[in-house]
Amino acid sequence: MESKLVNKVVIKRNGRVVDWDSFRIQTAVFKAAINGKFHDKPLQANMIANNVTRIVEKVVAEMPFEKVEIEAIQNHVMKQLNDFDPDVARDFLEYKTRRNIEQSH
Repeated sequence: MESKLVNKVVIKRNGRVVDWDSFRIQTAVFKAAINGKFHDKPLQANMIANNVTRIVEKVVAEMPFEKVEIEAIQNHVMKQLNDFDPDVARDFLEYKTRRNIEQSH
């Protein structure tokens, strides 16, 4: 899937444009899951992260434009997390909120 995403770039909240990196999604979902509901189940946290990342990659690869806003990606991640496990979706929102606060200081 990564080959279809080579030409995709992400527009960050601050306006910076960066290359697509699926690992960032996988890492964020894993960290949210492992610091939340699956704190004692790293294999399940990793499975959810892998599945969500794979689905989001497919969705983004099918988008007809090269530039994708980070909010659109995050919305797709949230949709998939809600489908897999609403508790992890909540954990992801909490994780992203903490990260946004940390990055603003």
